[in-house]
Amino acid sequence: MLTIMRWTGRGWPRRRIGVAAIGLLAVTATATVSGAPGDPFDTAALHPPTAAQRWEASGTAPPCADTAVIPDPLALADAIDLALCNNPRTRASWAAAKAAAALVGVARGTFLPTATATGTGQRTDARNTVAAGQRSLATGSIALNYLLFDFGARQASLEQARQTLFAADWSHNATLQTVLLDAAQAYYQLYADQEAGKATLAASRAAQQSLDSARARQRAGSATRADVLQAQTAFSQAELARARAEGDAITSEGVLANRLGFTAARPIRIVPPGDLDAARVANAALEQLVVAATARRPDLLAAQARVRAAESNVKVQQAANRPVISAFGTGAATQSEPGLDPRSTAIGLQVTIPIFTGYQNTYRIRAAREQVELQEATRDQLRNDVSLDVWRAYQQLRTQGRALDTAADLEASARESYDVALGRYRAGVGTVTDLLNAQSALANASLQRIQSRFLWNVAKATLAQAIGTLDIGLFADASAATPSKP
Repeated sequence: MLTIMRWTGRGWPRRRIGVAAIGLLAVTATATVSGAPGDPFDTAALHPPTAAQRWEASGTAPPCADTAVIPDPLALADAIDLALCNNPRTRASWAAAKAAAALVGVARGTFLPTATATGTGQRTDARNTVAAGQRSLATGSIALNYLLFDFGARQASLEQARQTLFAADWSHNATLQTVLLDAAQAYYQLYADQEAGKATLAASRAAQQSLDSARARQRAGSATRADVLQAQTAFSQAELARARAEGDAITSEGVLANRLGFTAARPIRIVPPGDLDAARVANAALEQLVVAATARRPDLLAAQARVRAAESNVKVQQAANRPVISAFGTGAATQSEPGLDPRSTAIGLQVTIPIFTGYQNTYRIRAAREQVELQEATRDQLRNDVSLDVWRAYQQLRTQGRALDTAADLEASARESYDVALGRYRAGVGTVTDLLNAQSALANASLQRIQSRFLWNVAKATLAQAIGTLDIGLFADASAATPSKP
């Protein structure tokens, strides 16, 4: 450390010391009055107001006023609201964003002067010495320090904190989209399982009709006992499928309650959701969707912010090898009884020059540069994954769209085939095998149509997440709509 300017001693005018101290404190006061008392730099404006709101889109989510009540019945948009407000993952990512914003305040604070006051008091009792007796001693001092120049270290630290904040904010956005997708998928899964329960109930009733018809023909002498047994077996299988479907629906209800932040035993009654608007997520060519995803995916934007934060850290470490210039001022006073009451003041400039640090700074710079390379590789890998995610989701949406059309046609033809087979069997011209085969085909076709519709809607939401455009607006219209018929 090299001090290039310093004035000390009792003779220095106290008025000048006071003026210097008041000036330094005034700078601090001016910088702190712009924000709230507990947040002078207003870092709260750098993150969403609540855990359910997205960064730079705070008006797209509710304020989470009442999250302990589940509406009855529960609409899809309301389910997503509850999930975003109650899910611990959103609160965790929100807390990380708030912590990163506070670190921006820490970095900004390095541009302001610091003031430290120290006071001590003691009572001594000395005996068998030249200065025997009791003495009271009180001392007080104040030290002011203002960093004037550090070759850009503070600015680089501030930029590093800002980019870290951006990464945390974008990560929060990605978490919200994941929670939103999980809640929507659980909602559609519950609806699909409930519809499957209705379909298996209809299949069971159809199997009961076949069994009744077989028994009637047996009584009339036009059917054998084997026909009745086959119909009885088909009815038992239909009842088994119905029991499993009802169990799946109960399980899905617990999963949805868990996604909303409640216990799995919480009862939920949902509103039948409409189909999502495919045009909102797939109204462009695949290449355009990949470009849009590269520009909008929050996890990719977070990775890019981490790269910039790592680059700023390199500048911070490089600046640690350079001199630092600071202004300082100190004042001290002592009151002694008995004895003199000395006073001292000092003001000056201080230059600190790092000469040799055991090569620590050298390796800190090396480590910082390697971190840049690591973050760049992570970003590039994620960019490749983003394009693959979009491609898979796009192809899955097309596949499920075609599958839904095919499943609808299959169900219609299977229903007509069953009606014909039942009529022929009742008329005595059809076999029980033909009837049971048509009955089984209709049951399977109904379940395939329900599953295809579920996968089609999930595929649309998945593509929206892959592009980075998944938000509650995609589901608002679906909550008010009724499911379209195949």
